[in-house]
Amino acid sequence: MLNRTSRRCIGSIFIFLASMLTQIAAAAVLDVPGTHATIQAAIDAAVNGDSVVVAAGNYVENLNLKSGVDVRGAETARTFIEPEASATPVILANGIDDVQLGNFTIINAQIGFDSINSTNLQLVNTVFVGAGQIALQVDVDSQIHVLNTVFRNNSVAIRRATAQAQITNSGFVGNTVTITSPVVPFVASSVNVNNCGFFDNEDLKVAGIDTGLGVAAVIGNPGFVATPNYDYHLQQGSPFINRGLGEDVIDNTAADIGAYGGQYADVKPFPVAAPLVANASGATSPPYSASVEWSANQAYLVTNTVWPGSYLVYYRQNQSGPPYDGTDAGNGTQPSPISRGAITRLTLDNLQPSVAPPAAPQMLSAEPRMSSAIISWGAVAEAVDYRVYFGTAAVTENQVDVGNVTTFTVSDLENATEYRFAVSAFAQPVYHFSITARDSTPSTHESEFSPESTLAIGPLTESALSNELTATPDDTTPYPDLPDSGCFVATAAFGVDWSAEVQVLRDFRDRFLLSNGPGRAFVRWYYRNGPSAAALIVEFDAVRPVVRAFLWPLVVIALFALAASPAASFVMLFLCLALVVVRRTAWTRQFFMRLTG
Repeated sequence: MLNRTSRRCIGSIFIFLASMLTQIAAAAVLDVPGTHATIQAAIDAAVNGDSVVVAAGNYVENLNLKSGVDVRGAETARTFIEPEASATPVILANGIDDVQLGNFTIINAQIGFDSINSTNLQLVNTVFVGAGQIALQVDVDSQIHVLNTVFRNNSVAIRRATAQAQITNSGFVGNTVTITSPVVPFVASSVNVNNCGFFDNEDLKVAGIDTGLGVAAVIGNPGFVATPNYDYHLQQGSPFINRGLGEDVIDNTAADIGAYGGQYADVKPFPVAAPLVANASGATSPPYSASVEWSANQAYLVTNTVWPGSYLVYYRQNQSGPPYDGTDAGNGTQPSPISRGAITRLTLDNLQPSVAPPAAPQMLSAEPRMSSAIISWGAVAEAVDYRVYFGTAAVTENQVDVGNVTTFTVSDLENATEYRFAVSAFAQPVYHFSITARDSTPSTHESEFSPESTLAIGPLTESALSNELTATPDDTTPYPDLPDSGCFVATAAFGVDWSAEVQVLRDFRDRFLLSNGPGRAFVRWYYRNGPSAAALIVEFDAVRPVVRAFLWPLVVIALFALAASPAASFVMLFLCLALVVVRRTAWTRQFFMRLTG
């Protein structure tokens, strides 16, 4: 049997192991923006031993790090932090310990990272671009290891007051000042700088020739893939390849200098640009073919004359975004994805495009016009074309394809005839394409999907007909068409079409008669019978005063209806009645004088 001391010892061991297991189980990964909207919110919610993982994206905030909480970006080239408050460091480590921060690109900063009285910090696989003052500042009481980080085009890349700021496998390109320190305490620029790369830094040029700092410095153009796109992968032939300390997690060779080397590098290649897609056959009937072409990823582990990487072409019909699980290319023999090796183009032959009919449109209005009608309907998702149907006995008597619009004027209709209208929508199969790049390592690391490109190809599919609406075109233009815009009897009576009386009657017609069915019917009757009456007035001039006398009460009524307010209507009515009395007396006297000759 175990004695008391042995039992106590075993008990202590179990307590220790339980404590360790509890701490391991308690460690959490906080996702941004998954579980927390901002990086700082995730840091604030974390406890010692937790880690914060930040998805690719652009984050505008100033961070205060917390002891024991690591913060990592998903992809260095696509996870950006820029300051919300420009006068404050983007990242502040103040009185903290045991933190690793990495895989970010820091942009638009005055001070990128400021370490104050903080120890056991690691800054890894991060890029600082264009800091207005200092990319990394370290005070005398701090201890930090800067590993596989790139400093490009900063006013001052690193300002340190301690030799405990160790710099390894990092690249310095285009900085005004590379590594400096305060006068007191002074730290020589080359102290604890190991296997770093240098190119085009102003303070390190001697007679226009680049020099470096520290042990095993590498001098030369690093051959970054695309700095405008923040892609700091290395191209084939870069002097930074395999020149660092330690081992690369990407290909298990000697570490590269820069943000894509060492044990903490993110392994994903940079995504390629959206591919160019086209109808390869130009056919509007089977067989259908699509051509896909894209720009190469120039990183040396993808584009390489000896050990090239490869590309995968993903596609799917009629649905955007992953999973791109199309199956119909090559009559079903080329399911997605299709490997292309190092080739950057592909033609997908013998596609089998098809699409379900879209929803039926909803007719909104049918407005009659002279010998026409304006119809409108609601847009239908996925519709690429619409067809208008119309007729008198049946809506399907006539049809016209009108394109991707939601309003159309149907012309050449018979006036005073009721027409029925309806609309159908057409959908066309749409292929969605995306490309990924894979490196040449044994793990064949794959990039994220490229931006998507689409191609509409294949037969159109028609929806059911919409609801029906009716409209009756109106004959609101006189025949024959006279220069008085339709008021030809009034024009004949008053002499000219621009007289005040004619204009009042025309306004009354437009505002009141044409706005309703009975009024439009009267206008049609008037246009059919008015021209002959106007001809008689013109031929027999003596009748003109009588017609004026008949029209004046109508003018008065029209003025009253068109008046802006009751008070104005009363005044207008009084004046018009007085004028009617005076003018009717003069017209009557003149008429009888002419008759008696």
